[in-house]
Amino acid sequence: MSGPKTSFEVQVMEDKHWVIAEMAGDEEKAKAFAESIAQAGNHSAVRVVKDYQRIDGTHTETVVLEKQIAAKGPSDPTLANITDAPLCAELEDFYGQPSRTTIGKLLRKYLDEALITPTELLHDAKEMKRFGDKGNLLFGAIDKVSSLQAKAAGDENSKARKDFLDKSWEQLQARAKEFVGKKPKTPANFAEAVKGSGGDPFTLRALMVMALLEKRSWFGKLDMLIAWAAEPAGEANMSVIDGVIADLMVPAQVIQDLLGFQSNLSAALCTIVNLVEGKAEAAKFAPQTFTDLNTLFAAGRLPLTREVLMARVMREIGGTNPLSRNDPDQEFEMFHKMLHRLVDKDSVTGGPPLAESLLQRGSRVLNSGGATVAAPQALQLMLGALSDGCVRLQFLLTLCASSLGKSMGEVLTEVLDNHVRRSKHIDQWIAVRLPPPQRMAALTAANKALRTCPVLADDFKKALADLIDDVMVRYLTEEGIIEKVDKPDDPLAARAVRLVKFCGAGVLIEGKSLNMAKARVIEHLRQKQFEEKFVASCPDPSQGEKSLRDFHKLLVECGFG
Repeated sequence: MSGPKTSFEVQVMEDKHWVIAEMAGDEEKAKAFAESIAQAGNHSAVRVVKDYQRIDGTHTETVVLEKQIAAKGPSDPTLANITDAPLCAELEDFYGQPSRTTIGKLLRKYLDEALITPTELLHDAKEMKRFGDKGNLLFGAIDKVSSLQAKAAGDENSKARKDFLDKSWEQLQARAKEFVGKKPKTPANFAEAVKGSGGDPFTLRALMVMALLEKRSWFGKLDMLIAWAAEPAGEANMSVIDGVIADLMVPAQVIQDLLGFQSNLSAALCTIVNLVEGKAEAAKFAPQTFTDLNTLFAAGRLPLTREVLMARVMREIGGTNPLSRNDPDQEFEMFHKMLHRLVDKDSVTGGPPLAESLLQRGSRVLNSGGATVAAPQALQLMLGALSDGCVRLQFLLTLCASSLGKSMGEVLTEVLDNHVRRSKHIDQWIAVRLPPPQRMAALTAANKALRTCPVLADDFKKALADLIDDVMVRYLTEEGIIEKVDKPDDPLAARAVRLVKFCGAGVLIEGKSLNMAKARVIEHLRQKQFEEKFVASCPDPSQGEKSLRDFHKLLVECGFG
């Protein structure tokens, strides 16, 4: 039994709930981080909670710091609150996806009213002038972004960033005006836009924008982009089309209309995940656009749009909006359903950031009392909600690579260590109902995932991976798997071929379990007059020599040298 453990959680107040923002093993570091949050002024309150885990596994929580944060003064109502902004080092960076996504969030109200995307704003001289003339909106946006960028760069003085953004805006406008001066013609299709661009990326985007501005609805723009993607010219220039479609996935109303009827937030988020994987079925009232996008996702042609949509999924999961607003009693069930959609034995959809979001949501939902529970306790509840040992291991390994996982430190690695050490039988790792090849393949995949985890120490990984190998050896021995493959009553040729294929099938762990099967093969090979007996046992003796040559090739292919 492990000794007592102490950790510190930095929690912030969001929608009347305490949400974990950071974890630390040191009280002073936790308090310093809490002070930085208080100074930022983005939350109404912050606190540091000391979590003490006794030897018996029970937890005691003590609030060691709590601060109420004064509300900020009123800001421009047309600017949304954002917490970060990517750093643009040169002019072309402003046209990039991170910049456009930030613009889409910060200027959401203005863009919705003007019915334009960030791409359209950055390429059309009239739209840029109209935005610049909208009161102090431009200056407020530049001030907000420069402050965030300066803070991220560790520079207390944001004037340099503000001057750079001011100058860059002037250059962006000059480029747009220069394009207009050439008196371009609105392209009738994407092929015309590509031809008219002469290979220049900015000119291609500006020509696209001319056609997009004629569409006065989000779905009008989206459907035109999908039609362009079907053109031969679209297939050759898919990245620029993908970028504008990604812009159109930022407005909440577009997502709502695109998904059709969804019973609750959990169902909507699962539908988005199905969509970006190209596996979605259109819901009631979903437009044809949904099916068309699903086809493009299935073909892997929308990586930027996938990134934007998955970022939305992660924000919603880690946020406080109810998964089942109309029926609060279903909150746990909806989380459980979503959890199993996003986490399986092979991966966590969305990777480490989504694993972190799931734990944050789980810290509220899985506690029957409704309050936020400590991250270690929430993690134990999460593991209990997952289906088997392989799935739990995948979640733990993925969480280890997240920011929250790294901040948990020894708390998380101890949970991982305990999980592997107490799972000594294959039934604790994978469902009994599955056939033996699938069970062995799943355990082998779990072993490989552990051995290749980049954020864990090599000695730690090897010790646990060896324990999983022991589980496989125990399964092979108890179930007589090798004996069932190497049936004594079958001809020698059939037994030898079947054993070698078993070794090369990838269902055994490279270690003691694979060596057990290889030892049986070597035992056959070393018997006297093996080759003569092999040829004689072939179904067609006239093909014996050929079968023997094929067998030797199979040995090499399966790693016998």
